[in-house]
Amino acid sequence: MSKDYLLDHYQTQLDDLEQDYEQVKEQLRVELDAPTQNRLERQIEQIGRKTRELQQKIEQHKAERQRQLAQDALAELIGIFKAHAGQLDLLVEAYQQTIRHWSVPVDLNARTVDAIINELERIAPGQLSYTAREEFIAHVVQKTSSPPLAHALNQWGDQYRMGIDWLQLHDQIQAIQNNRLENAQPAIFITITRCDEDSTQAQEDQPYYRLNAWLIENLETYRSQKTGYQSLLPVNSLDSAPCLLDELLQRMTRLVNQFLIQQRQVCERCQNYPEIHVFLPLELMYLGADAWLLEPETGRRRECLGHDHVVVIRCANRYDRAYNKGPSWLRLWQRHQSLLEEPADNVFVLGHDYDLDELMDVLDEAVQPDSKIVGLRVKHPPVNTEELCYELLDSGLPLAIWARTSLVNQCHESELSNLLTTCCLGRLPYTVKGKRHETRRRQNSPDCHIGHHLSLLWDDPYLVPPKSA
Repeated sequence: MSKDYLLDHYQTQLDDLEQDYEQVKEQLRVELDAPTQNRLERQIEQIGRKTRELQQKIEQHKAERQRQLAQDALAELIGIFKAHAGQLDLLVEAYQQTIRHWSVPVDLNARTVDAIINELERIAPGQLSYTAREEFIAHVVQKTSSPPLAHALNQWGDQYRMGIDWLQLHDQIQAIQNNRLENAQPAIFITITRCDEDSTQAQEDQPYYRLNAWLIENLETYRSQKTGYQSLLPVNSLDSAPCLLDELLQRMTRLVNQFLIQQRQVCERCQNYPEIHVFLPLELMYLGADAWLLEPETGRRRECLGHDHVVVIRCANRYDRAYNKGPSWLRLWQRHQSLLEEPADNVFVLGHDYDLDELMDVLDEAVQPDSKIVGLRVKHPPVNTEELCYELLDSGLPLAIWARTSLVNQCHESELSNLLTTCCLGRLPYTVKGKRHETRRRQNSPDCHIGHHLSLLWDDPYLVPPKSA
């Protein structure tokens, strides 16, 4: 940092004034002549006024000097990154890794040096000992394979952030995040989206679908701030390319295992299994995502996704811009929030899609302001899951539960009723998971145990896929 001659000049003047003050004060102490005392007191007041004015000038100059220094540091930092344009993908990755830990809404899709730095500068440090910009630099230094870039950032730190060790800071940040994520509730969002344009181009009678997936590190953070997520499928990978549904479903065992491995790598100290949210278009709401097979670790036991994970299906049409019942959906979700301790059986209405007109009447009554219904319990396996879910969307009800298949002796109705009476509304997804977990036992065969066939629609309007979907 260059020598500040103006500040030195101000400091010299301030020292002179302090010396004058002490001299006049000493004269006043021994002076007995009243007029002379008055003159000395006025002189002290004058020195005090000049001192205050000079101190204000010094503070203003320091603030301006600090602003200029910050501008110089920022310009030099931007220059370093722009001089290493080949590292842009790494910068974007480091930016994404950084912003998921901060509570300020920022542009999630910044992809230029200027845009990234601008967004980072908007984030206040809060109670942390480092800024978002410094966390970003620490990630870059730790990840880069370019020695010149790491050297330039270390030199920049020596000049503008004296005493900082970027790799040590990176380790500190990782330790903080590991502790934070230890008790977090992660989730994996999986979307299956219809691709009509690809279907037309392929001249196929059957529609094409595209798969996408994201890891949500902490559901509560994501719900409130929409940060803390990352894509689990590369944009241009073969697995993200549109394909026929049969082909896509054949990949699911491999892909779901891949997603779970990636989740464990990112949240390696997390004590909770990730929730699985599967977003489906109306015509695919019949799919049993909870029954998707996992690759067995021992080869002796058949494992399904729903055995250890809360698996809920979501209707993708709800976050389509064409969905016009959004206000009802939000209102009924708020009703759900106020009933979490209520017995689940009290807040689900019984209905079926044998007669859609009758179902419409049931749902219309359920959503009235004086009702406390937030979900539909489907009496028998749906005749047409697409039409059933269409009516649910039209009503705005966010929750529904049904058995996909009839059981021996038609006991699925009583099984479903018993399940809802055993828990409060807030625990229902975990109760359903427990019922699915029971299917691991050999005696609980698919023809007699409802856990093999349970679908749970749990449409939280504040938990939708990232905007990049």
